[in-house]
Amino acid sequence: MSPLKLYFLSSEIAPFSETYELAYFSRKITTKLHNMEDVDIRVSQPKYGYVSERKYILREVIRLKDIPVIFDNTKHIINMKSCFIPETRVQVYFLENNSLYKSLPELIYKARNGRIFSDLDERFAFFSLSAIDTLTSLFWAPDIFICNDWQTSFVPALLNEKFKQEDFYAKMKTVYILHSINDYSYASKEVYDMLGLAPNSSEKLINNHISAVENSDLTIVMNYESTNLLENLKKEETLYKTIKSNQFLIIDIPKKSNREAWKDAAATIKSSCEKLR
Repeated sequence: MSPLKLYFLSSEIAPFSETYELAYFSRKITTKLHNMEDVDIRVSQPKYGYVSERKYILREVIRLKDIPVIFDNTKHIINMKSCFIPETRVQVYFLENNSLYKSLPELIYKARNGRIFSDLDERFAFFSLSAIDTLTSLFWAPDIFICNDWQTSFVPALLNEKFKQEDFYAKMKTVYILHSINDYSYASKEVYDMLGLAPNSSEKLINNHISAVENSDLTIVMNYESTNLLENLKKEETLYKTIKSNQFLIIDIPKKSNREAWKDAAATIKSSCEKLR
């Protein structure tokens, strides 16, 4: 059987970007998966202005330069640069759009004075769309998108509603990994309009966790003991009910996580993805 091809999408990956558990998960899990037999994994995150191209040796990829992406009926030109996660051979593609990502500070989601940016849904909707749309330029068709948290929560619906009609995308699946419960997961109806998607709710703000779960082939809840994620999730009745009504699994990450805990988590993710393809 051919290698399992995984496209791992994350808004942050240590050491490039680090604000919460997702950054360390992204580094540890992708490294473990890369080191497994018969796994071809590639990773993508936005190119924030503070990520040093010199320090991490980001290189231009000729075929991934000046790629047009249509968003909100407007043509955007993006570039993708590549490097490896330090001390690994895990390849990361940085999606560069200066108007959306260059000015973001290291806190990513809020200004240094603590003010949360009001257009996060638009910024990461664009990342979700571009991650799918640029695959034809990458000349690589993954079996499965691994979508991490609310920042990539548009990917499952976009793939199902906008891309799967094309042969190139027809067999691709999505795994949605939930890492946090907070107000960031809400997106405006206007952003759905920008993507040409129909929201699953008539409310002005839509819980994208719910949309992602409904459109994914599998949901994984990363139950970090340090944040009591599962207990907090149970308080979100509609979301919790939606997860339990679809294919899901829970992976526990103890407070003092060790190499074996991450190895077991990666093995579970790999076996779950193999069952989907």
